[in-house]
Amino acid sequence: MTTPMDHADVVRWIAVPQPSRIALHGGRWRPPTVRVRADDAAFEAEASRIERELADAGFELGDDSTIRIRRGDAVGSPEAFGIAVGDDIEITADAAAGVFRATRQLLHNLRAQGFVPRGLARSAPAVRERGLHLDAARKHFPAAWIRQLLHALADIGVNTLQWHVSENEGFRIGSSAFPEIVSAEHIARDDARAIADLAADLHIDLIPSLDMPGHLQHVLDQHPEFRMPPGGPLSERALDITDPDAVSFALALIDDLAPLFPHSTHWHLGGDEFVDFARIDEYPTLRAAARERFGPTASGFDLLTGFVDDVAAHLRGVGFAPRVWNDGMLRGTAATLDTDITLTWWTNWHDAMRPVQAGLDAGHDLMNFNDGLFYHVLGEKAGYTYPTLQRIWDADWHPGLFPALPDGTRQEIPAPYPPQLRGASFSIWCDDPDAQTDEQVLTGIRLPLRAMAERAWNGGSTLTLPEFAEIDERISTVGGTICFP
Repeated sequence: MTTPMDHADVVRWIAVPQPSRIALHGGRWRPPTVRVRADDAAFEAEASRIERELADAGFELGDDSTIRIRRGDAVGSPEAFGIAVGDDIEITADAAAGVFRATRQLLHNLRAQGFVPRGLARSAPAVRERGLHLDAARKHFPAAWIRQLLHALADIGVNTLQWHVSENEGFRIGSSAFPEIVSAEHIARDDARAIADLAADLHIDLIPSLDMPGHLQHVLDQHPEFRMPPGGPLSERALDITDPDAVSFALALIDDLAPLFPHSTHWHLGGDEFVDFARIDEYPTLRAAARERFGPTASGFDLLTGFVDDVAAHLRGVGFAPRVWNDGMLRGTAATLDTDITLTWWTNWHDAMRPVQAGLDAGHDLMNFNDGLFYHVLGEKAGYTYPTLQRIWDADWHPGLFPALPDGTRQEIPAPYPPQLRGASFSIWCDDPDAQTDEQVLTGIRLPLRAMAERAWNGGSTLTLPEFAEIDERISTVGGTICFP
C-alpha cells in the first residue's frame, strides 16, 4: 500500500476503508466536466447516484472526462471492485454493491483533497459483514437521525444495521396488533418502512432486533399474564416460556413487525440474559418444563434452547435467517441449537459461557461483537468505557479477534477466515439514555466505528494509528466543518 503520510505534497489515496491494493501512477483526476456511463443496466441506478453526487461536489456535466462503469473481473464478493484512474475513470464490479463501494472511494478522495489520484485500486472485503447495532429502545432516536446514521454507515462500507427496537425500558416502533405496548416516543410504521427502503438503497441489510424471552419488561408490563412467575432474579423481565400462550404472543410480536422489513434477510431474536444464568437452577418452573420436554437430565438452558429453536423456525417461515446472542447458548445437555442460527458473539465474561471454538465446532456462523473494544455504552455503565482508536490499534484488532476468556486466554480465528466467520459489528447501547445527546452519540462513535470498518474490511490494517487518524479527519472535513456524513 502506498500511503506515506509524512510529506504534504505526496499524492495519496485517502479513503476509508483503504483498498486492498493500490498502485498510484502520479497525477490527479479533477476534470472541468464529467459524464458517467453504465455499460450494464444493473448499474444504471449507481451511475445516476454518483452523477448527482458529483454535481453536489461542484462538477458540471460535460465531455472532458468519463466515469465508465462496467461488469468486470472484480470477483470474490458482491462488494468487490476495481478502479482505474487516468484521463477517465473505469470502475469494474460484478454487482451494484461493488459499484457503490467504488464510488464512495472516489468521493472520499474528492472530499479530502479535491481530486482522485491517478492509478489503480482494487479491493474486496475480508468478511461479508461490517455492522452496527443500535439500541433504539432504551433511547428514542428520531427517524431523521436514523436516516442520517444510515448514510454515515454506507459512506464507510458498513453494510448491516441491527435495529434494536424493544427493551425493558421501551418499545420504540409502531405496532398494529399491540398498540398498547408502544412507547410514547417511537418510530411510526410508515417511517420504519421508509428507513427500510433507504437501507436497501444504500446496500445495507437492516436487521430487526426484538429481544426475547428476556429484556421484555416494558412489553410485559402491559401483558403481565405472559410474565414468568416470581421466584428468581430478572423474572419481571422474562417471558414465561413454559406457557404456550406466552410463546404464541412472542411469535405474534414478530408477525406484527415483519412487514416493516421487506428487504431484510436476517432477524435477531435475542436469547441473552433471560434469567440470571448463574442461578438458572433456582427457577423450578423452568427445570420442570425442561424435563417434561427433553428428559430427566434437562435444565433451564435446554428449555431456552428449545424456545430459541422454535422462534428460529418461525422466523424462517416468514423469510428471515435467525440470529441470537451467545451468552446463554450451547449450555444445555439435552437440546441442540439449530446449526443455521448465527451466534452474535459479544462476551465471555463468565467462565461458564462456552468459548468461541465451541460455536465453530457446533457448526454455527459467528459475528464478532467484541464488547471489550466495540461497545459504546452510554454513561459508561456496567464497567464499560467508550471505545477509542488507541485501544483498537493497540489490540491490533481484526475480525477474528474475539473477547478473551475470563482467565485471559486469547480467542482468535486467524486469517484467511473460514466462511463461518461472517463479520464483525460495533454496538451502541443506551443504558443511560440521557448521558449523550443524539449528536454526541454520532460524534463519539465516529473514530472507533471507522476504525472497525477499516480493519474489518481489510482483516486488519497496514496504516499506523496517526495515518488512520489523519485520513479520518480529512474525510470528515467539508467546507472547514468536521462532520460525520
